[in-house]
Amino acid sequence: MKEDHQNPAYAYINGRLDKMLVPTLLFFLSQRPSHGYELIQKINESGFSEVEADPATIYRNLRRMEEDGLVISKWETEQAGPARRAYALTPEGEKALAYCVELLTDKVNKLKAFLEECNRGWKWE
Repeated sequence: MKEDHQNPAYAYINGRLDKMLVPTLLFFLSQRPSHGYELIQKINESGFSEVEADPATIYRNLRRMEEDGLVISKWETEQAGPARRAYALTPEGEKALAYCVELLTDKVNKLKAFLEECNRGWKWE
């Protein structure tokens, strides 16, 4: 797979298998627009992360993703209570998600090949 250093998703996940936050946010937003609090709940319930989602980290990444053109947001003020910001995926965000899936698939295949080779060459006790 050719690594695309110009793709914003590259900086988010390349070389960092523990950094599944942005691909996870892109995935959930591909299903439907959501508020930050709802995204935090989904991440915590998904099992995609070994640690509980930190709200500050989630919102910081959503802002960065918006600056990169991967998501858009709008304030919703129609409901009772405080205004809430709703996030939605852009066409660029859809491309970034597809790229994340491709990059992660490539990494998983390389890890599988590595583990198969290790299991062939090592005697585990």
